[in-house]
Amino acid sequence: MPKKQSAPASRPAPARHAVILAGGSGTRLWPLSRTLFPKQLLALNGDLTLLQQTLTRVLGAFAPDNVWVVTNEEHVFEVRSQIRAIMPDLDAHVLAEPTAKNTLPAILLALDRIVSAGGDAAAPETLVGVFPSDHLIADQEAWVRSVEQGMDLAAKGRFVTFGVTPAKPETGYGYIERGEALGGGAFDVLRFIEKPRLEKALEFVRSGKHYWNSGMFVFRAGEFLAAVENFEPKLWDWWADRTERPMVEGYVGLPNISVDYGIVEKISGIAVVQAGFDWDDLGNWEAVYRLGKKDAGGNVIQGDVLALDCRDCLLISKGGKLAAVGMSNMIMVQTRDATLACPHEGVQRVKEIVAMLKAQGSQLVENHLTVKRPWGSYSVLEEGQFYKIKRIEVSPGARLSLQMHHHRSEHWVVIGGTALVEIGGEERLLVENQAVDIGKATTHRLANPGKVPLEIIEIQSGPYLEEDDIVRFDDVYGRVKQENS
Repeated sequence: MPKKQSAPASRPAPARHAVILAGGSGTRLWPLSRTLFPKQLLALNGDLTLLQQTLTRVLGAFAPDNVWVVTNEEHVFEVRSQIRAIMPDLDAHVLAEPTAKNTLPAILLALDRIVSAGGDAAAPETLVGVFPSDHLIADQEAWVRSVEQGMDLAAKGRFVTFGVTPAKPETGYGYIERGEALGGGAFDVLRFIEKPRLEKALEFVRSGKHYWNSGMFVFRAGEFLAAVENFEPKLWDWWADRTERPMVEGYVGLPNISVDYGIVEKISGIAVVQAGFDWDDLGNWEAVYRLGKKDAGGNVIQGDVLALDCRDCLLISKGGKLAAVGMSNMIMVQTRDATLACPHEGVQRVKEIVAMLKAQGSQLVENHLTVKRPWGSYSVLEEGQFYKIKRIEVSPGARLSLQMHHHRSEHWVVIGGTALVEIGGEERLLVENQAVDIGKATTHRLANPGKVPLEIIEIQSGPYLEEDDIVRFDDVYGRVKQENS
């Protein structure tokens, strides 16, 4: 009798990884969003920030060990803090770009870890999903179903994107025109269209064949890297040499290019999955108003706001009382150091305000008065030409870098907790109402040895008081650039 043949062993399912892109520094939601505290780090529609909402959503479809977050050095400590509040063990999965270089280099930074985790043999088949961290998606279950459909297509060699049925003629989004149907609400991509004029956007909405480009992608690592080799040789050379040097080496010299321009719009065989979920990129204040919970007058109100006879307004206060009387169809957003007021139809011009502030060299584009740091935070209380007053809070067990300043002296007064102060190599403990002086060019460090937050008032004096007047000698957080401690 012929020998019975055993059934061929089934191939193991490919590994699945998620990359969350959290390096943006957009300011379209100024004055709440700043370069050093952009919208993905803000809670705009509840208790969780947009980044935390994205992580929670992604963890519904991917194993925690296979989730990677890419940000930049300016945001990495705050990103890790927010990630830790959702998933404590993901610190090592938060990757920092030395400088922002757009989405394609950021994805390659994550792919290095993903390929290393899977091994060379499994790497080409590994499925990777890329998701922005600053979008609002309402239906978790529908999002997971769409991602699963995209994964199935990607496993067959397709590069997959997700298209959102347009609810209105939006000129601020890119569009996808669909081609032949692939079944189950998936289609070939006929072409990508950049942000259109209003008449074209109206045409796209009526056609039924166009989608908003959500900026989410799923692909096999092998196909993605082959596309990089074909279309972006400079990036490929950097990637191919990564085994010979640290991944971040040479990053500053990479081209600043998005995955859309670098790869997506150049390759063939792209599929679009029609999203079964509500989606918004919260790109401006009108979107925040549109998606917000409205009162009887059609107003969306957040914070310390007093509204009298107002209709259809977005009124947000993050510092001080905001009082509005008889306003209609207005956006008013107040922080401790800036206030924005514009009609709904003027929200696209906020970027002009930001450009003007940048041209003036204003710090209002970069920072809030309260700036978060890995050891705690500081708030600027008052400043003049030759002085600056800060309130500094140091978390229990945390300490600042050992540092010195060329141009300023400092006076510290403890107002809460216990301070361990090192000045010129000598240490001493300070408690409430005790003070110390630090002269120019004197090494010093501040630490909190206690179990409650340490609060001090710092008075700086000197001819130059900017944050780049810091020389670091030792830092437990591994920071090498000169920046505020």
